[in-house]
Amino acid sequence: MKIKKILTSLLVLLCLTCQAQITINIRYNAPDGKALKYMEEMETTGFADSIRAIPGCLRYDYFIPQDDPQSVLLIDSWEDNQALNRYHSSSVMKKAEALRAKYQLERKAEMFSPMRPPMNRPQPDKPDSTMIVRISEIEVYPEYLQEYLEFAHNVGATSVKEEPGVICIYPMQQLRNDCQIRILEIYASQEAYQHHIKTEHFQTYKQGTLHMVKSLDLVDMRQMAPECLPLIFNKAK
Repeated sequence: MKIKKILTSLLVLLCLTCQAQITINIRYNAPDGKALKYMEEMETTGFADSIRAIPGCLRYDYFIPQDDPQSVLLIDSWEDNQALNRYHSSSVMKKAEALRAKYQLERKAEMFSPMRPPMNRPQPDKPDSTMIVRISEIEVYPEYLQEYLEFAHNVGATSVKEEPGVICIYPMQQLRNDCQIRILEIYASQEAYQHHIKTEHFQTYKQGTLHMVKSLDLVDMRQMAPECLPLIFNKAK
């Protein structure tokens, strides 16, 4: 345990010397399903949403790894080390630490910063750099499939209808494997996405389907022809 703590501290110190965007993967492990209970309490008490609301927080999402359904993977991203420092000095951080102690969690942290693009690579224009395009890759437990499909349809329809910043939430189901779901998500900006995940209809979907989802991977995409996007949606009419 001491070695793990030292390694984690070194990773934090290394991270704090970097001014670039920071992504952190933390694996929580504990016996008797305590890691899952920790994740559930973080979400249901609003602790996770409080962290997501901290300025500079780009992402704060929990996942259940396929290789160990009793553990929990947290992926959180921050604009820079100042944003991460705001989180570390916040009262919600202390509450999260107390909650981790309550469930006696072991954790392993890995921190990443994005590779800088080559100097000769053209930078995306402003609309492409601010718009979020994502494909959610989801596998659902067979016994919950029909119930999940209803949740996914409702949150997609409600989000597009009621949220101006949600351009598209389009659930799809693989023909060759009914339990494999893909959702195309397009948000006008990071602010639109942050607003979306705080809405009542998204939280109803998120909390209502936690036990239905076997695996989830959020794959962010780079637009290759952003000028075609309006034409695509006009043709869909």
